[in-house]
Amino acid sequence: MNNNWSKTVLQVYRYLPRITRTYDKLIMSKALNSQFTNSTNINFFSTETVADAIINLSQRKITLINLKLLIEKALKSIKPSLARLLILKFIDGKRCIDLADRLGICLRTVFRKINTALNSFSLALKRLGYTEEIIEKMLISEKWIAQVHKQFAKSDLSLIENADIKATIKSSIVLDLKVSSF
Repeated sequence: MNNNWSKTVLQVYRYLPRITRTYDKLIMSKALNSQFTNSTNINFFSTETVADAIINLSQRKITLINLKLLIEKALKSIKPSLARLLILKFIDGKRCIDLADRLGICLRTVFRKINTALNSFSLALKRLGYTEEIIEKMLISEKWIAQVHKQFAKSDLSLIENADIKATIKSSIVLDLKVSSF
């Protein structure tokens, strides 16, 4: 079973509130800046352009809020020990070696438990009606999440350092938001 989207949504979970707040700021900025229309920027700040941008950003914010709720619901529906392991690994960014020390188990057992937890999480998502294809369609406009998914798709989970994922997320978010702000 391919758990790349499960890994991706768990990894980006902690960034969702921050990004939704950023969307709020962009929406407010678009609305406030639209009052400065003159003959040179009429096309850039036309009512239709501003309304489309605000609607787009609002829809993206709603998607991220729904994703956050979906992740929480799926985590609550699996065994608490498995959910805790996923939270420690993906959301809190703990390394597998640290998890082994913390849980008092060998590293190989940590990898097995993470795989079991990811499978349970993926099945929980499917029971909620979200296959990997549906999640991919749902997040199509979130390029920064697609970049994280791409990194998981090309790498083995054990080879990805949390710093690499953080760098990917931060650079992708900045690029995505620059494009969105126009």
